[in-house]
Amino acid sequence: MAVGESPPLGEDPLISQLVADRYRVIRRLGEGGMGAVYLAEHVVIEKKIALKVLAIELARRQDLVARFLQEARSASRIGHENVIDISDFGQSAEGYVYIAMEYLEGQDLGQVVRAEGALAWARVRDILVQICRALRAAHDKGIVHRDMKPENIFLIHREGRPEFVKILDFGIAKVMGLDPNGPRLTRTGMIFGTPEYMAPEQAEGKEADHRVDIYAVGCIAYHLMTGQTPFVAENFMAMLTKHLMEDPVPPSVRRPDLAITLEMDALVLKALEKDRDRRYQNMAEFLQAVSTCRGPDTQSGQLAAASYTREMGGAHAKAALKVAKPAERASDTELVPPDWEGSTDSEFGYRPARSKPNQKLILAVVGVVLGAVGGVWLALHLRSAPTPVPAAAPVAAPAPTPVAAPAPVAEPAPAPTAVVPAPPVAPAPAATVAPEPSKTGHASVAHKPKPGHAHPPTAAAKPGAASITPAAPTPPKPTPPRLPAPPSDLKPFPGM
Repeated sequence: MAVGESPPLGEDPLISQLVADRYRVIRRLGEGGMGAVYLAEHVVIEKKIALKVLAIELARRQDLVARFLQEARSASRIGHENVIDISDFGQSAEGYVYIAMEYLEGQDLGQVVRAEGALAWARVRDILVQICRALRAAHDKGIVHRDMKPENIFLIHREGRPEFVKILDFGIAKVMGLDPNGPRLTRTGMIFGTPEYMAPEQAEGKEADHRVDIYAVGCIAYHLMTGQTPFVAENFMAMLTKHLMEDPVPPSVRRPDLAITLEMDALVLKALEKDRDRRYQNMAEFLQAVSTCRGPDTQSGQLAAASYTREMGGAHAKAALKVAKPAERASDTELVPPDWEGSTDSEFGYRPARSKPNQKLILAVVGVVLGAVGGVWLALHLRSAPTPVPAAAPVAAPAPTPVAAPAPVAEPAPAPTAVVPAPPVAPAPAATVAPEPSKTGHASVAHKPKPGHAHPPTAAAKPGAASITPAAPTPPKPTPPRLPAPPSDLKPFPGM
């Protein structure tokens, strides 16, 4: 029978019965391993309550009766708004052991997760904060729940809050600081709890303290963020083995399709440490970590309100937000973000910025034009100017490198035909004129310098220096073998 459904009339003997002379049973709300929960009404004040009744066959065992009634004592001692309120408990003359508690209308967290799957971080954080506050109050009173799971977290609508938390079922709660000589309801080595949310030391049957609740709430947080429990196994023992031996997969890796940040991963994984000394050491510390943990929904709120935002990147990674300025603030020099190519102006409410003209391209075009004009002017100027037979300026050859012997070159000097210009590929005019002694005593000849040798500039290359003209007959109009050096007042164009 599903939780919340009523059995057929006449099947349950408690229906319409009066328990403890004041609680009239109306219908069954649900049942568990130790008993059932009924909707009842106080016949005097006409207030609806939830009546939890221990199964009649278990009421004969005093240890189970003591554990059942301890739930009422534990919950009533806490006195917190997020813990269910206990109004009465005892055993009736008919032999029914009961607990009267506030009647809640809503659904448990297990139903929510099964119906919706993973929840948004804003909802998860709000639920976790309330759970941590309730358990902090319980731990301060020396009470450890030991069976925290989504089914024991009830969500109701109260004072405008649609998911107000109520912690249920302190049936296997442990009360710390009891008289060691008093009766013990549990013994070392006994395993209590739900395996999907059970701490490793609890699975081993060791002495449990308040940190088993921290581990269980970490499992609940993992379940709410991913829609799955940290470990999945086929049976009870396999589940306990995974809690003892395996490390949980980070939530963002388990569900990469969801927006789970690394900070959320770290929060859960620290609560799920195998070694309890490495977990959060108390609920106040865990509560602080949950309250300050920022999810993807809180990071977007830190951006300026005057900017337009668009979320980029994968769903599991940190939410990457890019900002575009409003249209009235867009500058002509701003570039359009490459990620928004093809988007319309109306889609994001901004004006695409215009890029600057390419200055380098303009300078290159102007340089080519000016270079072409200068080249044409230089060619016309050189063609109109008379060109001497020898090279434009005699070059003094360096002493260690002899260029040509003077005797063989001097023989054809008197012949007029010796000065006929040679084809453009050979500098013939430089080889037909006998050199004259220079001021330094070396022969001055016009020749093409060898590759790899640099020649110092001569006096004829400087403005105002006297040029040396060799004696020769009237030369014919030769074709210049190469362009002379440009005049000193003509500067080369930049970049040529």
